[in-house]
Amino acid sequence: MDKVTKHFSFLLLILLLSSCSAHKETAYQQHIPPPQPGLHIQNSDGYHPQIESSNQRKIIVQHAIKNLGIPYKWGGQSPQTGFDCSGLIVYTHQKADIIIPRTAKAQFYNSKVVSRKNLQIADLIFFKNPKKNKVFHVGIYIGDGIFVHAPGKGRKVTYGYLNNPYFKKRYVGSRSYL
Repeated sequence: MDKVTKHFSFLLLILLLSSCSAHKETAYQQHIPPPQPGLHIQNSDGYHPQIESSNQRKIIVQHAIKNLGIPYKWGGQSPQTGFDCSGLIVYTHQKADIIIPRTAKAQFYNSKVVSRKNLQIADLIFFKNPKKNKVFHVGIYIGDGIFVHAPGKGRKVTYGYLNNPYFKKRYVGSRSYL
């Protein structure tokens, strides 16, 4: 087992053991992010940019999954207050030391474009309001066509599926802050 895999396994174990009692422990154990290729590149000063990026991606995904079941709250951006869709994105990125804009629209327009075929874990998936053709919803891609999002009033943070007809019709693009 290489050093990165050991570190990831240890981090995952710590997250599992420190799960808040308000969460259903099994909820975020249902999906473990897929392994990321290309973790062996190092430049001359010892800095590992791909490993750091990969670790940040894992942190974002782990915190998204950890918050499955948290109630939707308009303007919410913490497990204590609940989440709206963009608040979940802000919270998970803060956990990986990445500061991003607060709204889904600002997140869409201030991040790097990622093609759907090149999606990686922790990339953001954006959807439009079909009547207004504006970005109004965002989720965190966790692999295998699955994303985590805060769907709306009266619902909880949950999984979404890119192949779901509802999301297929409203998909406007993918972006990343990594």
